[in-house]
This record gives sequence, C-alpha cells and structure tokens, in this order.
Amino acid sequence: MFLPPGMKDTDADEEEKRLRIEYSRVEGLVMSRIPEAMRSAAQIHVQEVQCGDPTCAPIDVAIMVMFESGGRGQFGIPCESREVTDEELDEFCPPADVFAEWFNGNSVDWAPFQGEYEEDVMDEAALRFKIGMLVQCRVGADPVTGWANGSVIELFYRENNWPPGQMAPYKIALDDGRNIFAPQDIPEVIRARPT
Repeated sequence: MFLPPGMKDTDADEEEKRLRIEYSRVEGLVMSRIPEAMRSAAQIHVQEVQCGDPTCAPIDVAIMVMFESGGRGQFGIPCESREVTDEELDEFCPPADVFAEWFNGNSVDWAPFQGEYEEDVMDEAALRFKIGMLVQCRVGADPVTGWANGSVIELFYRENNWPPGQMAPYKIALDDGRNIFAPQDIPEVIRARPT
C-alpha cells in the first residue's frame, strides 16, 4: 500500500480502525430504522465512496441493505461516515414500506424526489437538448480530440446508488455502442453535433 507522505503504517491502521468504528455506528443507526420484525433477516454494509458530482460532498456514505430473501436496496448520504446523525438518516433513509419491499424480495428504487426540489430540477425546458438529438460528449482529456458522437436517450438520468436529488441531465448512447451520462448541461461537457 502506498501511503501519503509523512503517514506511517500506524497512522493508516488507526484510520482503518476509526472507519470500522464509524461504519458499525452507522450500521446500528440504519438497523434501528428497519422494522423490528425484519431486523434479524437484514445485513447492512456501509462504506465511504468518492462522489463524482462537483456540486456534491466529496465523500458520500453508501449504504447497502440486504435481506435473506435476496431482496436488497441501497441509498446514500452526502457526508462522511463520522458526520452521519439521526437527522441525516431522517432525511435520506428509506421509509418502512421500502424496507418491507426489499425484505419481500422486490426491487424498489430509492430515493424518489421530494417536494419542490423535483419541480425545480426536472424542468425539461431548461435543458438544451431533447431525446433523440445528436450530440458530442467530452470523453477524454484533450479539448480537441476528446469528444465522441452520440445521441440523447434519456433526460434526468440517475443511478440507484446516487444520493437523493442527484441526477445527470442526460444519458447518451455513443455511436461506438457505449452508454454514458453527461454530469452537467454545459458546453464543455456536451454540445450539439456539428452538421
């Protein structure tokens, strides 16, 4: 393992211990929100992940809840594990009926948009491109050659493991067969394909 300059193995060990303690604490908080009759069948996995969204916290807590039935779900909290509080969980944790669906082996996405935020964010008129439009997306570092042709296939794209409210304005099918998303609706990321 490569350590940052000035960090000793003992420092890394201490950091790992701290994270294990925090992960266990968060697991306990999440378990307390699962209906009591389902708890013995639940397994919770917590980890910190880097968030790729520049408008988001740099580190998110990703929480996977798995049940003996094979049902599972996940959600995220936009902060480090040491910052997770009851209040944070109240905001980002699924309600009991979602846990019940997972417990029963059903696939239910979490988290839906709530309140006015959905109306503010999901305004198609504010987007520059519509489904089916031909575009170029930045896929490489070079500002001249780092572009790939494709077409918009979805608006307001989000992945299941993204925190509530996080989305990409576009999902794009590239001409080479890959599907990607544009994290922002700006000319440096996505532009109209020249004719």
